[in-house]
Amino acid sequence: MSTPVSKLPSHTAEASHDLNDLPGGTFARILLEEDIIGDRELDKACRVQKRLGKNKLLSTILLELNLISEDDHRRILRKHGKNFRFGDLQCEMGHITLAQLREAEAVMQRKPGTRIGEILMQMDFINEREMAQALSDQLGLPLIHIDLEMINLDLIKCFGNAFLRKNHLIPYDEGKEKVSVICADPLNSMAIREIEQRTEKKVDIAIGIESVIEALIKRLAHGAGQHNGTENHDNAQDVVDSIFLAAIRNRASDIHIEPLSDRTRVRLRMDGVLIHQTDMPRDLAARVTSVIKVMSGMDIADSRRHQDGRMYREVGHVKVDFRVSTYVTLYGENLVMRILRRDGGLKSLEQLQMNKTLLNRFKHEALDVPTGVIIITGPTGSGKTTTLYGAVDYLNQPNIKIITLEDPVEFAIDGIMQCSVDVKAGRDFNASLKAVMRQDPDIIVLGEIRDKTSAQVAVQAALTGHKVLTTFHTEDSIGGLLRLIDMGIETFLISSTVVSILAQRLARTICPDCRQAYLPDPRTAHLIGLDNETLSNHTFHRGIGCATCNGTGYFGRTGLHELLVLNDAVRSAILERKTSHEVREVSCCTTKLLSLMENGLYKVLKGITTVEEVYRIAPRSHSGRSLQEIIELMEEDES
Repeated sequence: MSTPVSKLPSHTAEASHDLNDLPGGTFARILLEEDIIGDRELDKACRVQKRLGKNKLLSTILLELNLISEDDHRRILRKHGKNFRFGDLQCEMGHITLAQLREAEAVMQRKPGTRIGEILMQMDFINEREMAQALSDQLGLPLIHIDLEMINLDLIKCFGNAFLRKNHLIPYDEGKEKVSVICADPLNSMAIREIEQRTEKKVDIAIGIESVIEALIKRLAHGAGQHNGTENHDNAQDVVDSIFLAAIRNRASDIHIEPLSDRTRVRLRMDGVLIHQTDMPRDLAARVTSVIKVMSGMDIADSRRHQDGRMYREVGHVKVDFRVSTYVTLYGENLVMRILRRDGGLKSLEQLQMNKTLLNRFKHEALDVPTGVIIITGPTGSGKTTTLYGAVDYLNQPNIKIITLEDPVEFAIDGIMQCSVDVKAGRDFNASLKAVMRQDPDIIVLGEIRDKTSAQVAVQAALTGHKVLTTFHTEDSIGGLLRLIDMGIETFLISSTVVSILAQRLARTICPDCRQAYLPDPRTAHLIGLDNETLSNHTFHRGIGCATCNGTGYFGRTGLHELLVLNDAVRSAILERKTSHEVREVSCCTTKLLSLMENGLYKVLKGITTVEEVYRIAPRSHSGRSLQEIIELMEEDES
């Protein structure tokens, strides 16, 4: 274990003091204080930084050296934003480069009294929307957008228009004890104090974009009812941009805009769970929906049928593809956007948090087999595509031709031929399937087995000596075999072509900032395979909820995996059309198959996730193995 800062030897404490002069020094000091790295790791990063001429942040170097994780990086910035200078935080978050920060600091030295944020905007290194988001990140205050309908006009009358315009703020709501204020400069203590004195209530501050606040003040001055469609659209566009930015900042996978009877709710799916983000008045929500429909190529005039669309946007310097779907409900159009980030990068198999024993079996007993079908299965959002790309990356060699058929291509991999389905261009799925076979591939990657046709192509390709990788929507590995049979694929073809099926789920991991020991509910623990003796002799953990995890107790996710590698016994069971229970029993006895629940149980014992999360996410299946047998199988290859 690394040594805490307070106990560092004198020469290390002195080096820690010198971090003030190094790019990324604040971040490195926090890592030391939180015991995430030790002085040896820091010394290594500093030496690398020195060789590079101090032109790279220490955090970037630590990430490249695999001494910290991306989750560590995000968590530290979220938790300790107030400890960073504004410019340093923008650099750490990737909004500006180190060179741009140094250039802005040089200008600031020549202009005493100016703020670094103002200079960054003047030099066009950040825009006002990014400025507002940066203040929100640093000060831990919400970034919101309001419309005229959200403003308490009686409250506004207590303040002159000149006061609002001078201070770039709007007191928009009033409760018994608090006044809600949206402002462009949350550090304007004099204005905040004056509002508190006039109302005799405490001010609740939220951050807004300066130009949006100014436009609202102008519209208030000309009368709340006197505004035109162009202003409405501009305001709706700002709300859309804010929702997108919040989704990217919070690592969301989906955005849900949901019409209710009296309002419209916005929720983000974070770590697989929907988290409430904000509410909007229904008329503002209608304009927001219209803006999104226009951006994604939908028919804005038609709100009576379900529609699908796509759009590409750059959100906070992150390139994002959105798959957009509307669904007509009782109170209006429910809108869901799947977020496909292009900055996630290709993950190797080693980065998928697969148990070492399972990983070695997946590589050597499945991927290294010269021909056959390899299936990755699980429900939507279980990480199938990420694992598929990791497998493709593992197989990508100069002497091998790999060709893919995807809908759409989510990661570009150098050296392989990738094709995205495009019905309008004449490249529908079935036509492309036929074309793939004429391209002389060694390995074929199908984004998904959709129907009997794609299943037959996968099987036929394997019969002719190809290796086929694909994904499937089934509950577990045994379910993948049975669904192929249900699709009408002959059992002798399945048994002779399918090499392996990897089933997976994504389980939330315990938040490191609010982690506490606890005793799980015995009934739930028994249902995932934990007995009373284990509950008594083992320490379990959970998160109690904090700012880092948005009160959920979880931060990030880990994979649960179930790997079935077919052998003669399993193939015979398929040919005999045995039940799923019988096939699973044969697989457990002869192939060392560990269920998703057993894999989850192991990760509970390791303190990675909780009993409740495994119970929530994993299918109910037990092999009858004892806890000790499960641990031995999971740790078979570990030294």
